[in-house]
Amino acid sequence: MSLRQIITWPFAWLMRTFIGLTGSYGLSLILFSLVVNLVLMPFMAKSKRSMMRTTRLQPKIQELQRRHEGNPQKLQAEMNKLYQEEGINQTAGCLGSILTMVLLLGVYQVVMRPLTFVLRLVPDQITEAKNLLVNWLEAQHITEKYINGRPELIILKYAKTNPEIFSSMSGFTDKLSGFNNNFLGFDLAGVPSLHPENGWSFTAIMLVLLPVLATIAQLVMTVITQAHSKKTNPAAAQQMGGMNLMLYLSPLMTLWIGMSVPAGMSFYWLVNSVISLIVQLLLYKYLSGERLVKINEREKQKQIAKGPTWMQRMMEQSAQMQAQQNGTGAAGTGNRTRYADGDDGMSRKERAEYEKTLIEAARKRAALKYGDDVPAEQSSDQD
Repeated sequence: MSLRQIITWPFAWLMRTFIGLTGSYGLSLILFSLVVNLVLMPFMAKSKRSMMRTTRLQPKIQELQRRHEGNPQKLQAEMNKLYQEEGINQTAGCLGSILTMVLLLGVYQVVMRPLTFVLRLVPDQITEAKNLLVNWLEAQHITEKYINGRPELIILKYAKTNPEIFSSMSGFTDKLSGFNNNFLGFDLAGVPSLHPENGWSFTAIMLVLLPVLATIAQLVMTVITQAHSKKTNPAAAQQMGGMNLMLYLSPLMTLWIGMSVPAGMSFYWLVNSVISLIVQLLLYKYLSGERLVKINEREKQKQIAKGPTWMQRMMEQSAQMQAQQNGTGAAGTGNRTRYADGDDGMSRKERAEYEKTLIEAARKRAALKYGDDVPAEQSSDQD
């Protein structure tokens, strides 16, 4: 069994369960989207918390950018220090993004291969059915351009319109006829076309309309997200520059892909976008005001207790390696001293402040771990 099949089987089982309960392919996709969003909700909430906590640090980040303009190495080190002091996990939300991609792959496979993952036909049966269909199409001088790209959907179509093609396969058409892939009167296994063979019927119109609606839903979500970003952090939103244009253009990819895959995929995107938008609006309302301040402090103490994240440790090691490459030894100018054991470009005062910060963070972690009172932050000593 391939990795793709291992990823797809849990989603296929879920789809089979919903189809068995509802008898409807469309309703099953709606229920599937609901379950997916419920599973992803904790990861989405974590990602939003991290994003909004980072937004609160923008004034400090901008000050660091001003102070260390032209020195990206020092800027990165100071930003990493700031994130560590504030308990910001820069990788928060990555797992949710990975899971979203995995889920999308699973849905795509289920939609494209319903005979394998929904009806659970063995590969030999599908191959035999494909050979019978290809021979019949050649005899009838009919061209099916998707017979090799999406054979299971083509077999499903002809099993319902021309079941005699598969008469030599006992019980084959009976099993396929029980699979209802229609929803609200149109076929979710159909592929949109701007030049439908049978004219602009209701089904042909809906097949084209679904990718358009999915694109509009994603565009609305992008507009609302950007509006919220500009409201909470205007400076950061302005710095996005060309990235904002990419965010608005990305929904067009949904339209382009949706016009070349079965309508079930666009239907899933549409339903998922609507549900995701509702969840996002609820998170925006929840993560605001005094509640966000309390959450920020709680998350800060929790992350400090855990210590530096693997990303922060990796960046610190990278900075140390870069410093060593830039030169070592007792050379320097002004009040800056080069340290033979890892040149970081810090002055004595800066190093003392940095080491004190590390000690205070270690004390906080120990206090939180063993239930003692968190020591109050001490003011910096003046040289």
